[in-house]
Amino acid sequence: MTKFTKILLALVLVLTVPAISMAMCQGSNCVFKCGGDGYYGCTIANIEQEGAFNKAEIKQYEGCKSSNLATIEQAGLGNKASITQAFGSKFNEASIVQEGAFNKADIDQYGMKNDAFITQEGTCNKADINQYSFKNWATITQEGLGNSAVINQGKWGGSAYVANISQSGWANSAVITQK
Repeated sequence: MTKFTKILLALVLVLTVPAISMAMCQGSNCVFKCGGDGYYGCTIANIEQEGAFNKAEIKQYEGCKSSNLATIEQAGLGNKASITQAFGSKFNEASIVQEGAFNKADIDQYGMKNDAFITQEGTCNKADINQYSFKNWATITQEGLGNSAVINQGKWGGSAYVANISQSGWANSAVITQK
């Protein structure tokens, strides 16, 4: 990539971020920021589904000032996804993307400034992320058949944990517990 291309790309990003934030937030109190330090902006829930017999549920508590973002995208057959951003949780971002059949994914966020991302491609994969404290980052990526992954962060104290699980193939199992 040439220097000119990099500068042009940076300019495009700088000019489009304010437009995105204005499109997603109304009023002067919204600030759009996503990343490793949580999410700052309007409380947003978004579900997109393609296929048949998919089930998605987002539960957000604390109202508009909690600045939580939750997104579920499903394509395929019989996938199940759930995101809960509980009472007292603020500035969290959670995303589940599922393609395939009979995958199951759950994200529960109880703390603040947490980021959780699950991506599943294949069949009968299962993934769970539970974040109880502050400034945690977790990702689970699954490709294949019958894989199982669990990440627990901060249930017994501590914060600012980072955990990543990547699985491909079939019948793999992984658990990360960060206390």
